[in-house]
Amino acid sequence: MTLANISQPGLNQGQADALAGFLKVFSGEVISAFERSALAVNNHLMRTISSGKSASFPVMGRAKAAYLGAGQSLDEIREAIPHNEKIIGIDGLLTSDQMVTDIYEAMSHFDVRNEYSKQMGEALAVSADGAILAEIAKLAVEQKENITGLGKGVILDKKLTSTDMGITEAEGKMIVQMLLELKAKFSNQYVPATERYVYMKPDGVAALVASWNAINRDFGAVGTLTDGNITKIAGFNIIEVPHLTDGGADGTHVLRSGTAHDFPSAYKDKCVFVAAHHTAVGTVKLKDLAVETGRRIEYQATQLVAKYSMGHGGLRPEATAIGCISASE
Repeated sequence: MTLANISQPGLNQGQADALAGFLKVFSGEVISAFERSALAVNNHLMRTISSGKSASFPVMGRAKAAYLGAGQSLDEIREAIPHNEKIIGIDGLLTSDQMVTDIYEAMSHFDVRNEYSKQMGEALAVSADGAILAEIAKLAVEQKENITGLGKGVILDKKLTSTDMGITEAEGKMIVQMLLELKAKFSNQYVPATERYVYMKPDGVAALVASWNAINRDFGAVGTLTDGNITKIAGFNIIEVPHLTDGGADGTHVLRSGTAHDFPSAYKDKCVFVAAHHTAVGTVKLKDLAVETGRRIEYQATQLVAKYSMGHGGLRPEATAIGCISASE
């Protein structure tokens, strides 16, 4: 039977799609990327400066005690408290921008500016997060002291068989053991028991839930199997961070040469968590996060720019740690 030759009002000339010319009905919903949030920015020292290129953080050592012998002068036994300083400089102006042309915006049936602005702000927030976490890791693996006797960063490097690695009970129990070991190491270095944070990859948090120990209050844990959520173990606040080892933004054009906030490459693939006290790292802020718009008349477009000016650096190596698990040979 010969098919009837029918008119196709939805078929655009030269195209194969018979529905291409029909109107697309706007559903009223815009599908955008899931929201990202800064997870480390509020858990460390932040100092705002009104001008200048850097800020100084004084570091003081500890006083010592000694018995005073009969007839002995205090001048003979006194030891001065050692001092040092850590200087954190501004990295530069970190930006994220988009440009929206008038013609494309006119043809669009949904708002893009608000979503673009939000996404750019999130990009800067996550970049700050990555820089802070990278500084924690670098401080831990450098194995240096600010002042002799205060202590160095902690490296926990454990092995598991390849079959036990991943979201398994064995890895979860290993992480719990690592955190208990870290609790003792931090306490031995007089790191305050409050405001201790562990930033952990999602796989590590899932392994903790799989171990059951992490949700057992007999272990001092705070979490639920229902939500798959672990909030505290052995005095550490557990924070799940998908971008744990991403590091900060590209450091090619930072003002201070050689100060890119890159996560230590030797530990990037095997790192499960980094840990730090609130005072372990610091941020110097010259310009806070801001979003602005401006006309680009030569392009008949509007430019959206998100920006901030901050710098990040390590302060207290004795209050930092990195936890790694790799396959045993």
